[in-house]
Amino acid sequence: MYRNLYNNLVVIGGNAAGLAAASQARRINPELNITVLESGKYISYGTCGLPYYISGYIKRVEDLLTYPKDFFEEKRKIKILTGHRVVGIGPARKELLVNVAETSENKIISYDRLIISSGGSTIVPPIPGIDSSNVFQFRNVEDARKLKDHIDKNSPKKAVIIGGGQIGILMAEAFNKIGIKISLVEMKKRIFSGFEYEISTILSRKAEMENITVLTGAAASSINNSSITIENGEGKKDIDCDLILLATGISANTGFLSDSSIELGKNNAIKVDSKLQTSHMNIYACGDCATVKNIVTGKQDHLPTANNGVKTGRIAGENAAGGNMTFAGSVGTIVDRVLDLEVARTGIGSDEAISMGYEAIKLIDSYASHAESVPGAKKIAIIIIVDTKTRRLLGAQMIGGEGVGKRIDVFATAITSEMTVDDIYMLDLSYSPAISTVWDPVNKICGKAVLALDSKKIQ
Repeated sequence: MYRNLYNNLVVIGGNAAGLAAASQARRINPELNITVLESGKYISYGTCGLPYYISGYIKRVEDLLTYPKDFFEEKRKIKILTGHRVVGIGPARKELLVNVAETSENKIISYDRLIISSGGSTIVPPIPGIDSSNVFQFRNVEDARKLKDHIDKNSPKKAVIIGGGQIGILMAEAFNKIGIKISLVEMKKRIFSGFEYEISTILSRKAEMENITVLTGAAASSINNSSITIENGEGKKDIDCDLILLATGISANTGFLSDSSIELGKNNAIKVDSKLQTSHMNIYACGDCATVKNIVTGKQDHLPTANNGVKTGRIAGENAAGGNMTFAGSVGTIVDRVLDLEVARTGIGSDEAISMGYEAIKLIDSYASHAESVPGAKKIAIIIIVDTKTRRLLGAQMIGGEGVGKRIDVFATAITSEMTVDDIYMLDLSYSPAISTVWDPVNKICGKAVLALDSKKIQ
């Protein structure tokens, strides 16, 4: 019955989430007509690897492409239309208005069911001169190639990065490796503001040690071809530079939905239910353009991570093809290696916990990554956020020389399973002198929390 009613599936977005959706839909229903519309030239690429292309660690941008277009068209019978940008949508008519780059003309594409996986876009601040030829965004393969070509042709010596978040720091490191002097400008009082103050401080000091100038509490006020003007509490300052990179965060790429009745949420992301269905029954959304349930808070949140992208893509594809899968949600786990430090977080931070009404405490300590009798042990700083009423772990953040990724996954599992710090303290975690300590740092910080909570109870 379903296959007679819905045989034309269209996916907006040839990114990882969109192609995961299309591929899963094909597995569920081999008879579907599936078309993927991609605005750019490239499909199936990982944005997380783009900074490594700029630094030269990854030599060819093609190495970032997971699968070529032919793979999907020939092996999975999925039609891929690149250079097709959706500029409008008519849910009642089940029609898309699509601009075709090759002809610069618009055409109508119809669908029976639709999956929106339009990703995210760089937030472009309203700064005079922001359209200058020396200003670059960094969100997709086209952005990376444009920036790399500029660097190769012009050999810039100085750059300003606007934004001190994850992309800003990664790109500062990439520029540093190829000999470009960096000034990092962050409007907030600290870089990596999504992390606790202590983590941000460690990272900021490390950046300064790597000769990266960090300017916090500063905002760009104007841009020209050879300099940028910033303002802080002390007035205005001009910084000479050859190029400017926008690392100002991302917003869901949903501008083309402005005239539709599709409901949006945080950061203009599309509101979806646990089946990734939007406010229209025949339209699903996944990846960076969609909300997900935050497992800790229970609320709809915008958590644009690669893991969430491919998981929600798979579920959206299954359900659009007639399946019945649900997405339990996310704890927002992220990890990266920047400036030779592993940095990671999962769950919520202390400020968010308090704003949500939790009676939360924050515990901080640092431990060796493995037995100090074995050469090469590195310090790991750990912060955990704990609800004093239930003793549940609400969030964890870490920074260190090694072993962070291994341990943040333990914390992510514990938060998802609603474990208490007592439970985590007694987890049977692996030990070898060259890999960990007898009491792993995960056990140790939770043991510290147990003592703190017990002593508070006694008082």
